[in-house]
Amino acid sequence: MSAAVITASASVLVAVLVFVLNQRAQIRQERRQARLARVNSQLRELYGPLNALVEVNERVWEALRDSGLPGKADRSPLRADSDWRRWRNQALRPVNLQMRDLIVEHADLLIEPDLPQALRDFCAHVASLEIVLAAEADGVHERALIGHPGAPFATYVRESFLRLKQEQQHLLAAVDRPREVRAE
Repeated sequence: MSAAVITASASVLVAVLVFVLNQRAQIRQERRQARLARVNSQLRELYGPLNALVEVNERVWEALRDSGLPGKADRSPLRADSDWRRWRNQALRPVNLQMRDLIVEHADLLIEPDLPQALRDFCAHVASLEIVLAAEADGVHERALIGHPGAPFATYVRESFLRLKQEQQHLLAAVDRPREVRAE
């Protein structure tokens, strides 16, 4: 074989190799962009609003405790005072309903394939509280059948939000610096 044939063959081989590597890089870039679009949707439509509402409710709950909220025993259905009911009905409940609606309406955006236990417990609590409020309207005072999941719910939402934000930042950095192979 002559040097010209070897040089031509090497040039063709390098060109094919560069083409294949660029195609692989482009496919990886498209996958990163698709993943980024999914993460952006998860943050915008579910975890972002859910996290903000959890933080609002946690702040209200903390302020209520600091202000001398009656202890759990003193919030029993028969002994609950009108201040507690007002805060429950006008501040906590509306936000809880918004959170439940977000979870139900955007369940397709959950990180996990199944509804996490903390979210199940929260949604069940909101449904349970609706029965309590209906009973109160009829003059019957009872405790919610299912209690608020508390810390596990807030922790799940916060950790999921942060996890997605970190992934979003990582993906944004990767999408901004695509790699392309160039033939010399």
